[in-house]
Amino acid sequence: MKLSMKRKPFNEFWMNCMLNQAFSIAVSEEPSYRDAAYLNIYRYYPWEAATDKDFSYPTIDTLYYMDDPARFPLSQVIRYIEPGHFRSKETVLEEIRAMLTGGRNLSVNVDLYDWLPGSMAWKKFHWYHYSLFNGYDKERGVFYVIDDTLAGYEEHEVPEERLLKAYGNSEYNVNPDYLGPAFYVYNLHEKVPPYELKLAEVVENAERLARELGEFSIEGMWNVDSDPEKKQAHLTYGLVGVNIICNRQIANMSLLRSMREKRLIGETLYESLSSQLGAVRDGWDQVKDRFVTGDFERGRELALADDLFAKEKAFWTTLVAGA
Repeated sequence: MKLSMKRKPFNEFWMNCMLNQAFSIAVSEEPSYRDAAYLNIYRYYPWEAATDKDFSYPTIDTLYYMDDPARFPLSQVIRYIEPGHFRSKETVLEEIRAMLTGGRNLSVNVDLYDWLPGSMAWKKFHWYHYSLFNGYDKERGVFYVIDDTLAGYEEHEVPEERLLKAYGNSEYNVNPDYLGPAFYVYNLHEKVPPYELKLAEVVENAERLARELGEFSIEGMWNVDSDPEKKQAHLTYGLVGVNIICNRQIANMSLLRSMREKRLIGETLYESLSSQLGAVRDGWDQVKDRFVTGDFERGRELALADDLFAKEKAFWTTLVAGA
């Protein structure tokens, strides 16, 4: 018996595992929530490497969804996210199939080391996150999950044995101090209203971003160690942060296009903003490429990042003035 939740991966750009799966659910329910993903409710902030607190790097955080969910646009789709625990390791497969059969939107804690071939972590390092389940085929002994690899964010087939191994080695099972649950269930509202992108909200966030970008500093970040083993780990962490920044610029381009299509901004302003944002996007792509290839020079990359923060501040300032 094969069952599918019929969720389509939200793969236009990458935010993080929880947000991409939440938008996969939301946009599958009501396509207008694509605009909610584009909304500029984000901030830059410094993040510490999970395995090395002395190494920090800039990345992007989406506002409200963790600390003020009522203000998050998906609150109109997702009633609440319910933490859960399996009865035992022996009943995991049975319980997952039962929840999917019942139409529940399920996300399970897994170790990426043994999760998806082709991912950044596959057979290289242990990294923990939650993966969205989209169905199963009991006769073939496989589950379908929506998750990311280096090829993108898509649906993947996971054999039962691999699922049990990745769950057994998850942070939930190996870290006694971990406070998160074994899984989450997204409980939805019975009726989901369409989402409306509002110019006033975009402008308000643009003002905030321009203000914050003027104050943001990456002093002390990207301090990559010269030791070969530490260097590779630091470059990997830095790449994760820069990749999210690059993806946010993809989202900002989509935000501009949607605003133009809805006639929230005129063609002249759109062209000006697209040009400015293109320079920001290209610059961050260049930084990302240097992390990927290892052609990383800290002073050069810090100077380029400072210039890109200034360019993005100018972009949001132009939007506020023109809108």
